[in-house]
Amino acid sequence: MPDYRNLIRSIGLNDSEVAVYLAALEGGPAQAQVLVKKSGFSRPATYLAIEQLMQKGLMSSVLKGKRNVYAAEPPERLVNFGKSRLDDMQVKIGEVENVLDELRLMQKGERPTVKYFQGPEGLKAIMRDLVASKPETTEEIVNIDALYRVFSGKELEEAQKILDKSKAKGRALLSGKVSAVRENIEAKLLPKEFAFDGDLLVYGDKVAMVSYTDRIMGVVIENAAMAQTYRVLFELAWRGAKDIPAIKKSA
Repeated sequence: MPDYRNLIRSIGLNDSEVAVYLAALEGGPAQAQVLVKKSGFSRPATYLAIEQLMQKGLMSSVLKGKRNVYAAEPPERLVNFGKSRLDDMQVKIGEVENVLDELRLMQKGERPTVKYFQGPEGLKAIMRDLVASKPETTEEIVNIDALYRVFSGKELEEAQKILDKSKAKGRALLSGKVSAVRENIEAKLLPKEFAFDGDLLVYGDKVAMVSYTDRIMGVVIENAAMAQTYRVLFELAWRGAKDIPAIKKSA
């Protein structure tokens, strides 16, 4: 004979819920005190199990005289309940997958100093990490043309909304066609002969490097000494770059 209790428990019911459901299924509609005796659980545990089973659609109640009578729903409802939990779990797994890069950036303790990411979600993960880090300043070198070549307008808009939450003042060395810069960013143009398809962003003790090719990939390195080194290199490039004439600021 199959182990019904363990089988039903495996789809997401606890011990008291299994016991109360089987007691109602085997004995038919009954008052709560009857289910207390048949289930073998305490009165509070049984009443809680009844309430939870009703919320899950596995038990119903009717008023018989002046008392409530509780009945187990047909066993087919167990299958429906299990499928519903499976669907919910698949959705949750998908949501976790979407924020894996962000969770890796948050990892504490014995963590590697280098984080890898890819795709639009990876870019947004870095933007969220920048906001969460609350740096005083940022330094960035980016090819605007490459950025627009690999990301859609919607993807860039989503990333921009995340960045808008940052209060950090920044400087940016830009390559390509520049139409606007953010209000709290001071920008300069790089000479046209400097061709590259990427992005380098320094914030706090972190350096993010992104490759804007057909396969968007990047790394985030967390190391104070390396971040400071890149800031020195940025400063040298900044002093030799040209101001952007008549550029408008975006809010």
